[in-house]
Parts: sequence; structure tokens; C-alpha cells
Amino acid sequence: MGFEEVAQACDGEKWFQLYVVHQELAEHMVQRALTAGYTTLIITLDVSVNGYRERDIRNEFGLPLRFTPSLLLDGILHPAWALRFMRNGMPQLANFVTSQSTSLEVQAALMSRQMDATFDTESLKRIREIWPHTLLLKGLVRHEDANIAVQCGADGVILSNHGGRQLDCSISPMETLAEVAQVMDKPVLIDSGFRRGSDIVKALCLGADMVCLGRATLYGLAAQGEAGVDGVIQLLKQDVDRTLAQIGCPSTNLLNSKYLTSAK
Repeated sequence: MGFEEVAQACDGEKWFQLYVVHQELAEHMVQRALTAGYTTLIITLDVSVNGYRERDIRNEFGLPLRFTPSLLLDGILHPAWALRFMRNGMPQLANFVTSQSTSLEVQAALMSRQMDATFDTESLKRIREIWPHTLLLKGLVRHEDANIAVQCGADGVILSNHGGRQLDCSISPMETLAEVAQVMDKPVLIDSGFRRGSDIVKALCLGADMVCLGRATLYGLAAQGEAGVDGVIQLLKQDVDRTLAQIGCPSTNLLNSKYLTSAK
């Protein structure tokens, strides 16, 4: 499903995440998002090149898809999932489907070739000129970079190390969140590895305006589709509410650093 179709199916606020690609394609995608009715653009900065993911190599997780013994065993042990997969066919990178790129392998290769490791502040300023709505930069961890983002026209930042999948020795954004939130006068969001409601509460205590989810909801999507995503969100919401009750805080709006203590 392409992002235009997503926009048609959604009656709420629409956010579009743009990976760093060559300028011409980036501007084309931004115009498509604008036409489709998106009101927030997120530029993801930390995937200008693909990370070296050893787990994927060990598991032979890549393209073209290989039906290894372990994959076949997974299908046998999860027949309902396997039947849904076979009924729906191979997934597609719908935003990259053209008459010349009808297979997932070709689409993935096309996307990889478009990644731009030369993206800089001037590139950001050009996108800012053509995007009239909210603009967030994702993939920062340092307050110096967050300030540069704002100077270039960003309306806020998403602190992120891509869940450790890009540079596994990168510091966690939780380590810099309080410092960034203290010096920023724009919204500060955060992601990377949130699996518990208690961790969401910690981030809000440290100054985050919002916590974003990626892999957690994707686990639910892979297992049970839309119902799985809703199930994950409900579990996290319940855990947030439970944590608030345990620490004696009636609302997330009242959270602050006084609810935290440093590890000894």
C-alpha cells in the first residue's frame, strides 16, 4: 500500500517519514506527500547507508527471500500466519513500484541506490522551502545537532539511534534526552527500543514531549495484523497507567525528573 492509499484510509493527522534520498527524488516524494494531505514530514537522517546487521546475515534474512529450513519450520509451526502470507503474496515496497520495478528485490535495490550520504544542512533547507507544514528531524542524539536542525527550519526533533540497528555502539537517546529537552524550545520526541510502559514514563519524566514506537507495533502487525498493532498499543497504555498509579502520579502531564533517581 502506497502512502497515498494510506492517506485515503486515514481520517486523522497524517505523518510522512522520508528517508534521506537524493535531492530530486526527495523533493518528488515531498510533493507527493503534500498532495496526499500529509501535515507532518519526518526526515530520517541515520539511514544514509545501511547498517551491517549480523543477525540478519546469520538468519539469512534478506532479498531475494530464501526458503531455508528454519523459515519453512516457522511456517509449519505457525499455519495461520503462513496461510495469510501465501494468500496475500509477497509484500511490496509500494512507494517504489513502477512498470520497471514490479518485484520486491528490484524495489529494494532501487531504494538502496537512492540513499544519499551527502545530505547536509543545505539539503535540509531546500526541503524546508517546499514543505509548508510541520517538519521534524529524526536520528539525532546530541543537543548541538538538535540546535542546528532548528536553525535550518525544523519544528522539532526525534531523538533516535534507530533502535541500535544502524550503529550498535551509538549512545542511547535516553542518555541525552534531559540535556536536549533542557536547551530546546521546540518539541522533543524520542524513540529506539521502547517495549514497556514504564520506559515511556521515564522518557516523559526526562522531558520528552512524545514517545514514538516502531518495532513494538511491527511485532503486533506481523503476528495479527491490525488487531495485533492495537493489542500492542493497549498493552503499553495499560503499563503506563499502572506505572503512574505505582508512583502516585495522576497524569502524564505532571511527570518530571523528581520521579526519577540516578543509579548508584
